[in-house]
Amino acid sequence: MLPLEKPWYQKLLALALVLGVAGGLWALLFMGIVNTGTGFFFGGSGTDWWTGAWWWILLTALGGLAVAVLRTAWKVPSEVPGAIALAQQAWIDPRTAPYWVAISVVSLITGASLGPSFALVVMGGAFGSWLVTRLGIADEEARQEYTLTGMASGLGGAFSAPIFATILASELSPTSKKNYLAAFIPELFGATVGALIFYGVTGSAILGSYPLPAFEFQYVHLLIGALLGILAAVVLIVFALVSKAVTIVFERASSPLLCGTVGGALVGLIAWALPLTATGGSSQLAAELQVSAALGSGFLAAVLIAKMVAIALSQSSGFLGGLVFPMIFVGGTAGLLVHSLFPEIPIALCVGAMLAAVPGAFLTAPVALVLIAFGTVGIAPGAMAPIGLAVVTAHITVSLFRAAVVRKQNLELEGVR
Repeated sequence: MLPLEKPWYQKLLALALVLGVAGGLWALLFMGIVNTGTGFFFGGSGTDWWTGAWWWILLTALGGLAVAVLRTAWKVPSEVPGAIALAQQAWIDPRTAPYWVAISVVSLITGASLGPSFALVVMGGAFGSWLVTRLGIADEEARQEYTLTGMASGLGGAFSAPIFATILASELSPTSKKNYLAAFIPELFGATVGALIFYGVTGSAILGSYPLPAFEFQYVHLLIGALLGILAAVVLIVFALVSKAVTIVFERASSPLLCGTVGGALVGLIAWALPLTATGGSSQLAAELQVSAALGSGFLAAVLIAKMVAIALSQSSGFLGGLVFPMIFVGGTAGLLVHSLFPEIPIALCVGAMLAAVPGAFLTAPVALVLIAFGTVGIAPGAMAPIGLAVVTAHITVSLFRAAVVRKQNLELEGVR
């Protein structure tokens, strides 16, 4: 049942409209600035080798330097929680949010291989945290729900997908099962209002972003989905190893300015060599799918590895941005690679399963990721089962791998003793 007897919840139901309007307006401003900037600098590039612009190296190097200067001037710590961690803690300090958002804007415009979800979560969530503080509400559950409603409003606005945004925020949140519905309703209300504002002005939505030919479901697709889930886990583990290696190298540099400049230059170099790896990856995945028939397996493998390196470099250089949509690009590219190697597997199944399962391997949000595959690729409802199986299999595989690593480390420690 809804806790309608609680005054803070009554206020939240009413103020969800305010949070939704704020989320929609924030999304309009933020996405407008970022899309204009990235479109100006990175729009119109090719999809083949070395069809980018050489001066991207200078741009991303300057971006990395600017980010390092801003982080130093504003005393932003080297470790900033990502969008996922922020949703899981369901609280954002409103005093730090403007600095994080400003740095994220600079990061994305100058070509960091990261996405907008971080800033959207920070903007919406910080407003919710500020609002509940101003109201003088001390209840911990209330403080979390105001923050989560703000987060859902920002995400729902920017992607014009309120159901996806609400389920994603709900699955990642610390909300208990018994309070799930009570939290879901104001989040959905705020996300819907935000989406109406954003879509009403821009006419753009994430739905149908990556249309692919429909396929008829067969029972063998369930087995294929499970195998794709295992492959998605392998892709994520490879990314984790790449990220770890890059982090170790950059930790040896004592100067944040040097890390930002060199790391940014390397991100620009990768984008110049393979323009499909540039920026967050949403528009690049759409372009990649349009010309997928002409892309060879070797080229797709190069794009896949290069994107992983670019993401890791962006994070280690100090850029701020989200991981969800860059990892969706990684998953979509991995799906295209699978289809190029095994053309008998429907492309929509390969791309849809990998697109959802790669981020699903580390995100505890299986329903949201199945929905995003369903909405962006346009998969028929009957074909959602193998996609869901891929997401679950990927998450279980990564969890087992982590458990095995922890067990090995514990055994090594016992051996030392």
